[in-house]
Amino acid sequence: MDTTRELLPRLLAGEEAAWGELHHDHYPRLWSSVQRILNNPSLTDDVVQETFIKAHRDIRRFEGQSQIGTWLYRIAINQALDTVRKKQRTERWLSFLAPVTEDENQPCMPEGEVPSAASTGLENADLRQSILIAMNDLSVEHRAVVQLRLIDELSLEETAQLLRCKPGTVNSRLHYACEHLRRKLGKLKHTSSS
Repeated sequence: MDTTRELLPRLLAGEEAAWGELHHDHYPRLWSSVQRILNNPSLTDDVVQETFIKAHRDIRRFEGQSQIGTWLYRIAINQALDTVRKKQRTERWLSFLAPVTEDENQPCMPEGEVPSAASTGLENADLRQSILIAMNDLSVEHRAVVQLRLIDELSLEETAQLLRCKPGTVNSRLHYACEHLRRKLGKLKHTSSS
């Protein structure tokens, strides 16, 4: 049933009961759809909650060309897909920066499928913390390259443009930064295990 016409003025007025109705009517469907994408109940809770927060913040932008439920659904799906992308990006750079032993001759940029960060044997939270500590030792230029190329996943050309340097300079800085981080993370892992 389309309740948009009667509900929208109440939502725009900030009526708490109207927001409660919206939540009650649409939460189960949104949760179910997001859960099928994320397959993680805790993350799903967060995404659906964020959907309602975003809807509350952006209700004045809703033009009424579709039902409110359809609008909410689009927000929820976009939030879920953003969460997946962020999670994949985080896992990619966490696994990429996992410590390696000195004799392993691995390329600086991984090719093909990147193993899950969980397969490194370290907890993600610990590894993130270690990476942040290790990144503090890098120069601003090297930290910027790691952030733009590995975390934000900008292209080589975009990174070079933003940093106002040549693509070759970006590559050499990235190589140096990765080597530094691998050595540093290797030492941190060795220290914590002894």
